[in-house]
Amino acid sequence: MLTKSGIRVTSISEKIHVIHGKNRGRSPFSHSFLILDTAHVLFDSGCGLDVLETVIRTCGIDLVVNSHSHPDHTAGNWLLQELCDPGILVPKECSDSISSAELLGYRFVGTELAALWRERYLPVTGFRDFSLSESFSHGREVITGSLRFIAVHSPGHLLDHYCFYEPDEKILLGFDIDLSPFGPWYGHRESDIPTFRKSIEQASTMPVTTYFSSHARPVKGPYVSKRLESYASIFEARNSILCHCIPRNKPVNLTSLVDRSPFYGTDHSVGDLILRYGEEQMIIKHLQRLIDDSRVIESEDGFMLKS
Repeated sequence: MLTKSGIRVTSISEKIHVIHGKNRGRSPFSHSFLILDTAHVLFDSGCGLDVLETVIRTCGIDLVVNSHSHPDHTAGNWLLQELCDPGILVPKECSDSISSAELLGYRFVGTELAALWRERYLPVTGFRDFSLSESFSHGREVITGSLRFIAVHSPGHLLDHYCFYEPDEKILLGFDIDLSPFGPWYGHRESDIPTFRKSIEQASTMPVTTYFSSHARPVKGPYVSKRLESYASIFEARNSILCHCIPRNKPVNLTSLVDRSPFYGTDHSVGDLILRYGEEQMIIKHLQRLIDDSRVIESEDGFMLKS
């Protein structure tokens, strides 16, 4: 049924399907996860509005569950409400902002960049304000019929980021613990490296036969723990990359470090201010960790490696 509709889908079983997001599931889109059971449940709605419309026409949706509040995961909620009016279930944390473009902008990039973020980023995702039905918290079970998905609070990427675990099939929907080649992303003020590490460790201790993420292909069997370990190792790799940009004998300021773009590898002097903001936030978080570990010294003039 799904394959005949023309959408790109990977069917794991008769009931579990990965709806491939546009741009190969890369930002500003993401993969969605469709459960066709007694209830038709869609986890995340950022696969692309045209893709989503085909899914709705093909099978209908009873419930939408959002893993967290980034628009590349919630962009199609308004369209679903217009076409088939499913329930919209969102994380309890930050639920006051998840459905509002204005509040999300202030939350994610601050007052100075909020309008720019809304103008440039949201139209690409297709996001519009929507109405939520209910919120969930850690331990909530979403029962689709024969399957049950348990909410696992997994912050670090965002305060309201969740994974969902199906204990009978041993399936983990990891969302933006995404195992992508870029590695973990934590470019907002509320993002946090130590908390993100703990969330990855939490995922690695769960018995998982298939791991699904929002921006990469599914991972199976013994490769799951290896991929999570490799993903987590990027935090320390970025510490090392940043240390190579910091001299021992002359302070360097934050602006100079961001200009070098050690993580994104882009030219911020002619680039996107939103992209620059994200990298700056990530650099700030690494600098704090390096200072706490006594690897970097901070002064009024900037940062130096400790001799």
